[in-house]
Amino acid sequence: MKFTVILEPEKIGYSVHCPALPGCVSQGDTREEAMANIREDIEGILALREKHNMPLPEETPELVSQEIRWCLSERKADGLPLRIETDEVEVAPRVPV
Repeated sequence: MKFTVILEPEKIGYSVHCPALPGCVSQGDTREEAMANIREDIEGILALREKHNMPLPEETPELVSQEIRWCLSERKADGLPLRIETDEVEVAPRVPV
């Protein structure tokens, strides 16, 4: 499974979140650390969803673009540079034992 994540540069490091998983937010002092942390968070949320028999999230281009617009709007309101990055996190599908 692949999930788009949005990375926002901070004074130190990055904050990062996954639009397809509301509340899935992390950070890191480097881009690599932020990506590793969000991967761990995505895997944890997917495990919880599986435990509670919740469906897998559906990521759509509309959802991602809406989140990008929101991020840029918030950065503008906060006087921050209108610079963000997107990337993909791939996680192995969980197979029931």
